[in-house]
Amino acid sequence: MPITYSLVPRKEDLHDKDSKWKVYAAAQRRETVTLEQIAHHISSHNSVFSAGTIIGLLTDFEKCVVEQLKNGNRVDLGQLGAFFVTLRSRGASSPGEFSTDLVDHINVRWRCSKMMDAAMQRTSLREVPNRAEQRKAKKKMKAEADEAVEASKRKKA
Repeated sequence: MPITYSLVPRKEDLHDKDSKWKVYAAAQRRETVTLEQIAHHISSHNSVFSAGTIIGLLTDFEKCVVEQLKNGNRVDLGQLGAFFVTLRSRGASSPGEFSTDLVDHINVRWRCSKMMDAAMQRTSLREVPNRAEQRKAKKKMKAEADEAVEASKRKKA
């Protein structure tokens, strides 16, 4: 199944107000797949484990990943990639003046493996209308359906 995208206009350099406008591809998400849905999907692949067992394992896995990241570890998931932590902080004039109060945010990052990246690069793409165009089309279809219902009511009356 291809990854769908729509075209969006954006300035070439977002920091330069005089920058030229260009059209860029923006990936469109179909839906969000939950942990429970992933567990059922894994279970459907001839797994000896039930979806419930897999949900339990994945729930424990989530907790363990967070625990390992809090311990300052990188979590390597083999051919999927790895989770790791970075920090966003304000600077101090010297090491002695730095305190953890200057840390604004702890970021959890993900870096996919070379295998996953290569697999994604081999995925096909298909253009679809952007979200605004999808909403317009849906609104138009609903209006046409409402009009058809009203016309049907008028014929009966």
